[in-house]
Amino acid sequence: MSIELSELSRIMGRHRARLPSIHPCALVYLDGVTGGSPNSSNRDPRAYVRQALCLNKSLLRLGMPRLNVYTNEPDGVRNVLAGSPDRSHPVVHALTIGGLNLPDSTPFYATHFKFHLMMQAARTLPGDTLFLLLDTDMAAMRALDVGLVERCARLGVGAFDISDQVFPCYGSARVIADIEAVAGRRLQNPRWYGGEFLLCTPHFLARLVACAKACFDRYTVQIPQLCQHGDEAFVSAALSLLAEKGQSIVDVGAYQAVGRHWPGNTHRNLYWFSRCAFLHLPGSKSVIERQARFEEFDPARLWRTVCAQHRKGQLRWVLKLLLAKGMKSPKLRE
Repeated sequence: MSIELSELSRIMGRHRARLPSIHPCALVYLDGVTGGSPNSSNRDPRAYVRQALCLNKSLLRLGMPRLNVYTNEPDGVRNVLAGSPDRSHPVVHALTIGGLNLPDSTPFYATHFKFHLMMQAARTLPGDTLFLLLDTDMAAMRALDVGLVERCARLGVGAFDISDQVFPCYGSARVIADIEAVAGRRLQNPRWYGGEFLLCTPHFLARLVACAKACFDRYTVQIPQLCQHGDEAFVSAALSLLAEKGQSIVDVGAYQAVGRHWPGNTHRNLYWFSRCAFLHLPGSKSVIERQARFEEFDPARLWRTVCAQHRKGQLRWVLKLLLAKGMKSPKLRE
């Protein structure tokens, strides 16, 4: 059940003694060498700053805490933010970066630094805080379900299980082989978790970091043989290992805490996404960037654009299918 701001405030007041505060954070890695994401045609890494600005505005609209941006270039991020009012700015933190023995040609190179963000947060967050890791190409559309927040605080972690999307797309056997290679062992129930949403206690985060460190070391060796790259590979392996040790993991997607939407995709209909607390738009990053130009975030305005993009995406899919069918059809005899 989704809760609007007024109702959330009433319930939060009643449960304030039990609910920890939330520390929303996101990575902004500025790198002029590797540029942007493989999912974006915009090669300007500063685009992530504009996305973070929009995400922060959407959080503030719901009365949530300000977004914490962890970055390798604090001054560069502040320079991009300088053109917008101070009240809309996220909090900027210098990211503590250790050795990352990866060539910068590695697919999704920047996302690997989320691990440094997780390590830094595990060391610095107070015990009564919930760590909320988000991607910048997201927007908070409605308040998180209070019951979900309570459950994640009680059990330790809520993560976004997207196995039902990744397994069919790439082949379950191939994806599972990747997870087990990075985990270093056969797994009873390997799962793939999206990197755009993780809600957990600092205590669990410390456990996850310790487990993910060993997975990351194996991942770096296995990269040439893997079909999946980025932070999701070694974090999914670590979460699967912890689950086999008895750790309960709340599937936040089942609560519609977050939805990953690709224009034209038929995995779920638009109505399902309209009820999500957070929308992740990896294939529509420019949409998020354009929303950052407005003084206030308006979820209805963003949703209208998402719907329009979705219809265009559906048309592209139909045209591709028709083209593919035409290419396979035998030529008529003259």
